[in-house]
Amino acid sequence: MLDSLIQKKADNLIDAIQSLPETKEFLEALEKYENDEELKSLRERYFLLSEEFQRKQYEGTLTQSEILELRQIATKFQNNHLTVNLLEKQEKLEAILRKINNVISSEISMDFARLASPSSC
Repeated sequence: MLDSLIQKKADNLIDAIQSLPETKEFLEALEKYENDEELKSLRERYFLLSEEFQRKQYEGTLTQSEILELRQIATKFQNNHLTVNLLEKQEKLEAILRKINNVISSEISMDFARLASPSSC
């Protein structure tokens, strides 16, 4: 009986969080971010260069121009309007989730987020 009541309340909380405008805005921003061809290309180029960077750094053959190229790609990626927008939406949603966690945690006298998170084992 208690388990089904807790499950129902948890389901209601999940539905409420999913229906928040901030959640919807975050998911829309995430979809645009993940599907943008320019960002996909930058990510692929960055990871390829990053692997080469590590190998060449280990071998001692890394050049200053390769370091500069990697930095330029990282800067383009970080300054892309879709990346910036996604991070803004993420911060707004995280702030709401922290508030929700604080309310629940004070009600149950435990850190709800920590209690609900998967075990690290």
